[in-house]
Amino acid sequence: MRKFGLTLTALLFTVTLISCSDKSKSEAEKMGDQIENTAESVGNDFTQKKNEFIAKAEDQIEEINEDIKELDEKMENASNEVEEETKAALESLREEKEEVNEKLADLKDANRNEWEELTAEIESGFDNLKDEYNDLIDKMKAD
Repeated sequence: MRKFGLTLTALLFTVTLISCSDKSKSEAEKMGDQIENTAESVGNDFTQKKNEFIAKAEDQIEEINEDIKELDEKMENASNEVEEETKAALESLREEKEEVNEKLADLKDANRNEWEELTAEIESGFDNLKDEYNDLIDKMKAD
């Protein structure tokens, strides 16, 4: 009798599952599509944000390159003593720029987890570059 009850329960469960399965499959597919679309949208937002940051950073690197070139041209008229100090400061500026450039290259391949750390390092690097550049300009004006 017990076997019959278990068999009947299993049969009723199977019939119920089969009758609901088409509707459930459809709802599950819709939910799956919604989840996939949401994940894709989030991924696209991240990619867009990443690409915008990279483009802005590349523009800043180009501006820094132009500033360094301009300083190099000004150095041609400087005295030997000023020139040596300025060359050392310019070299430091170039090294800092290269570090930022390397972080930017890393950022292009970065995943979401690496993104925040790298962008913070890049922004900090740009701040340091601006400070070094302004210090150098002030020093050149004073001399």
